Amino acid sequence: MSEDIEILVDPIDDVRFPLDRLREVVVRHPRVRERFRDVDPEKLRFLDPDVLGREKDRDGRFVATVFDPRSNLSVEVTGRPDQLEKIDVRPSVFRPNPSQDELRDAVEVLRADERYSPLEGRDGVVVYQPMPPLADVELEDGTTARRVTLGIFDPAGGPLHRVVAVDLHRRLVDWEPVGVDPATDDDCEARLPVGVGSLADAGGPSQVRVRVLSGGEELWSLVVVRPRNSAPTAHGKGSGVELRQVRYRGHLVFWQAHVPILDVLYDDGVTYRDWQNQETPFQAVGADPVGSGWRVCTQPPATILEAGTDAGNFQGVAFWYDQGELRVVSELQAGWYRYVSDWRLRDDGTIGPRFGFAGTRNPRTCMRHQHHVYWRLDFDIDGAGRDVIEQRGLFFPGRPAWSPVVRETSRKRTFFSRSWQVHDRETGRGYRITPGVADGTADAYGVSDLWFLRYRGTELDDGVAVVGGTAAQTQVRLDQYLTGEPIDGTDVVVWYAGHFVHDEHAPAPHQGHIIGPELRPVNW
Repeated sequence: MSEDIEILVDPIDDVRFPLDRLREVVVRHPRVRERFRDVDPEKLRFLDPDVLGREKDRDGRFVATVFDPRSNLSVEVTGRPDQLEKIDVRPSVFRPNPSQDELRDAVEVLRADERYSPLEGRDGVVVYQPMPPLADVELEDGTTARRVTLGIFDPAGGPLHRVVAVDLHRRLVDWEPVGVDPATDDDCEARLPVGVGSLADAGGPSQVRVRVLSGGEELWSLVVVRPRNSAPTAHGKGSGVELRQVRYRGHLVFWQAHVPILDVLYDDGVTYRDWQNQETPFQAVGADPVGSGWRVCTQPPATILEAGTDAGNFQGVAFWYDQGELRVVSELQAGWYRYVSDWRLRDDGTIGPRFGFAGTRNPRTCMRHQHHVYWRLDFDIDGAGRDVIEQRGLFFPGRPAWSPVVRETSRKRTFFSRSWQVHDRETGRGYRITPGVADGTADAYGVSDLWFLRYRGTELDDGVAVVGGTAAQTQVRLDQYLTGEPIDGTDVVVWYAGHFVHDEHAPAPHQGHIIGPELRPVNW
C-alpha cells in the first residue's frame, strides 16, 4: 500500500430499528399469535426487517417475516415501529433457508441414523449443504413437513454423492427424497466442499464506514454492509457485499448498490433463485480493526477462485488496496455454489462491480447452465431527484452522440446501444456505464440487460421468494415495474444484468469466471 494512502474502517450502528424490541412485540402481537396459535413465541424465527424507503429515523416503515419451523408456515408483517398496534399481518408462501442451527441439528439427526453408521469415521466423507436447501413434503392431512437437505460426499463411491432430507421435528432421514438429484457417482468440479458449520460466525459489526484518504484528502467514503446482513432481509436472501451512501471526493454517487437477484438455469430445466447472505471461508491475512468479520489485508485476499480451495481462515468482508484501487470482497455460499461478491473503487473515481462464479464437488454443475446476476444501482448523484439517463448509439453527422431516456424502460446490449450514462441535471457530474467484455446478452430466461426505473422504496427486489421451481417461477420479474413513469430529472435506479454460461465442455476458459461493468466518472 502506498505510504500516503490510508484505509480507515469504523463501526457504525444501524439505529433505524430497535430490533430486539421489534421482534419481541411482533412475535407476541395478537394477529401473529392468531396465525401460530399455541406456538411458543420464542420458537418463532424473525427475519430482520427491510426498510421500505430511505428513512434514517427509527420509525420508518418496514416489512419483516415471522416463520414457524414446526408448522412450516410464514407471515409477512408490515408496519412502523412507533405504531406496532397497527401492523398488517398476511399469510406468506415464503419458506426461509435453513438456519445454521437447523443445519447443525440436521447433521446430528443424520449421524444418529443407522444407515449412516457405515460412513461414520470413514476417511474423506464430508456432509455438506447441497441444492436445493429444502425438500419439503406435503402430508396426508394437508400440512407440509419442513425437511432440511444434506449432501454426503463419499470418496469411496457407491454412491459418490447422495442428497438426503432431514425432518427435524420427527427426527427422521429420507434417503431417497423426491425433488432432488438422485444418488450418483457423477462428480463435477475439483474443490472438496467444507463440511456444514466449517467456520462459525464469530460475530462482529453488521456494517462499517470506510474512508480512503490520499495524502490526507478523502477520495472515498461509504458504508459497507456484510453479506449476512445485506438487503433485502425480509425474504432471507440478501445481496452480497452491499454499499450504501457512496461518496467520491465528497459528492454522493449511490444511495445503495448491491445484487438482490441471482438466477441459475440448467439445460434440463432445473433452475434456482440463489441467496447471497451465507458467508463462507476464504483466505485473508491482515488486521481486524473493528472486530470479527472485517479485515484490512496486508496481501491480496484469496477466494476460491484464486486459492483453489473451499477452506479459509476468514469469513466476512476483506479490504485490499493496491496500485490505486480498493478491493472490497467476500465469498458466498449457496448450496454447492460459491460466489465472489467484489467491488473495485479506484482513485480516479472508477467503480468496478464484480461477481465471480465457482463451485465445490457436486453431482450437477457439469451440465451446461447459465448464471444471471442483477446489480441494483440506486444512483443519487449529488443528491436524489435530478438525475438524467442517456444512451449512446451510432454516431451520425449533425446528430448528438447521446440521447435521453425519458421514461421507464428496459434495454438489451446490442451493437447499436452499448453504453449509458447517469448524470445530475444541474451539476453535470455523472457516471458512464460500459458493459464488461464477458457480461453477455440476455436470452429469454435472462429477460433483459438493463432496466431504468423511477425510485420506489418497495422495489428492493422483484418479490420472488422461492429458491427452486420452474423457469417461469424463478426468472427475474423486473418488467412488472415498467409502468411508463417519467424518469428524466428524477430519482432513478438502474438495474444492470450480467450473464455467464458455464459449460464444462466449452473450449474457452470458464472456471472462476468474473463478470461486471465499468462505471467511469464524467465531469467530476
